[in-house]
Amino acid sequence: MAGGNRNFFRNFAEAAGHVVDLLSNRLNAASVMVVSSEGSVSTVIKAFNRDKIIVVEGQEIRFDPAYFTDWTGAHWDTPVVIPQTSQHPLTQDQSRTRTGTDAAGEYGLIGFPISYSNGQKFGGLAALGAEGAFSDADLELVTSMALFLSYIAELERRNESDLRHLGRLVEDKRHVEEIAEAYRGEAQAAKQSTQQKADFLAFMTHEIRNSLNGSIAMSELLATTQLTQEQKQYLDMVRSSNEFLLTLANNILDFSKLEAGKQSIDVSLFDPVSTIEDVASLMAPRAIEKKVELILDVEDGLPMFVQGDAGKLRQILLNLLGNAVKFTHEGQILVAVRQSGRSADGEVRFEITVRDTGIGIAADKLDGLFQTYHQVHESDSKVIYGGTGLGLVITRNLIELMGGRITVSSEPGLGTEFLVALPFAPYAEFDMGAAAPLRLDGLRVLSVDDNASALSVLERLLSEWGAFSVGVRTAEAALERLGRGSFDLVLLDVHFFDLARRIAALPEAPPVALLAPLGTVPDLQDLDNVRFTVFKPLRRFQLYSALSAIKQSPAP
Repeated sequence: MAGGNRNFFRNFAEAAGHVVDLLSNRLNAASVMVVSSEGSVSTVIKAFNRDKIIVVEGQEIRFDPAYFTDWTGAHWDTPVVIPQTSQHPLTQDQSRTRTGTDAAGEYGLIGFPISYSNGQKFGGLAALGAEGAFSDADLELVTSMALFLSYIAELERRNESDLRHLGRLVEDKRHVEEIAEAYRGEAQAAKQSTQQKADFLAFMTHEIRNSLNGSIAMSELLATTQLTQEQKQYLDMVRSSNEFLLTLANNILDFSKLEAGKQSIDVSLFDPVSTIEDVASLMAPRAIEKKVELILDVEDGLPMFVQGDAGKLRQILLNLLGNAVKFTHEGQILVAVRQSGRSADGEVRFEITVRDTGIGIAADKLDGLFQTYHQVHESDSKVIYGGTGLGLVITRNLIELMGGRITVSSEPGLGTEFLVALPFAPYAEFDMGAAAPLRLDGLRVLSVDDNASALSVLERLLSEWGAFSVGVRTAEAALERLGRGSFDLVLLDVHFFDLARRIAALPEAPPVALLAPLGTVPDLQDLDNVRFTVFKPLRRFQLYSALSAIKQSPAP
């Protein structure tokens, strides 16, 4: 097939025909042939016969198998020169006339093998002529044409291989598309089924929650009536079950919303410090019931307002504090809030730490902490923890939905620490700098608390406000310190209630303020020196307001 002044061939047979025609014009040859070999049998692909038919296309030329194998092993990659075909062991059997040909006679033969690039044998190119008819130049021409045909054979082999590979790819593609289409159908059906289940679950959970709220309300009313001790025990069990079921219903509803992708961020303006203090106060009664101290440590100078989802922040803290209370049987739970900086666009970043002194978590179980329906703590004969394993999964999903992250560290027997980092948008209506600093300059305060962490938080707060603060952990140390100097106020943990009477008996006794767990009602009869009570976990502004009143109107 001609293309300008170049020749292009559709296949090897066409190229072989071109070579045979060219050599028939360039050589003084009686016959020119291109053959393919299959062992000791060669098949003529293209042939030229000048005066008589010596070979024909499709003719099989058979050699002695043993001799052919040995001979080709030694001579395959070299030109072949046989002066007399009737005398050479390779060709002497071919000198006899065969059906449809007239090969009898004496010829000289020159030829060269045709091979693939990997050395595999394809066949050969040969010319027959009278003895001495071929020159060295003729042999070089045959050799170059055989090399050309080797190149064509290799191209055809690779093309066939590529076509087979392409065919397999096309078939694989069709098969993959069939599988993908089947999966798409299954995925669509699964998605629809999941959505239906999620909708049904949300509906049922909502209805169950409504009924539970009614049961809880009636239980609270029943608790206000006259009950026997046995009835109170039964009622406590009912109320505990109601609370568990309500928590379960809320978790299932939240989880179904998250799975259905229906949870979204509700951005509004809110006070982050008050929000965190509200959650701590809400969880305080449960901690007090277990005789676990809940300590709130909020860094001074946090923004008064930020923009974000206050509801989800409450839910995150409720879940983390609920877990801390559940798995802490003695000691304390510390909630620390810090500002970790601002981004270039003014985004406010908070770090909230919830650290408890509970039972802790083994290192090999931490990976399963955020897995759905997975419990890392097993109940035993002494303690039944219960739960669904959804709380922390929901917590992590909510945090990630808000653009934050959560990490956990723990050690069995020593407690667990969760660190939550959350970003919030600044409030652009006015300067988002810290509020005007709270100042109690010159106020001298003696703080008495046997909890080292609570005392440290209290002393830091007083120092940040400019007060002169001294903290002690025993009644004896407090009395000794009062004997060495005067104070405007003594802040007493309610555990040191008797110390208030001893202080009142001192000459020039300073006023006293009590730090009591939320819900505690101290008996202040005959204790005129107790000026006020501040409830734990401490709310910064309430404590500051009470101390400001002392500073403005100090006791005589």
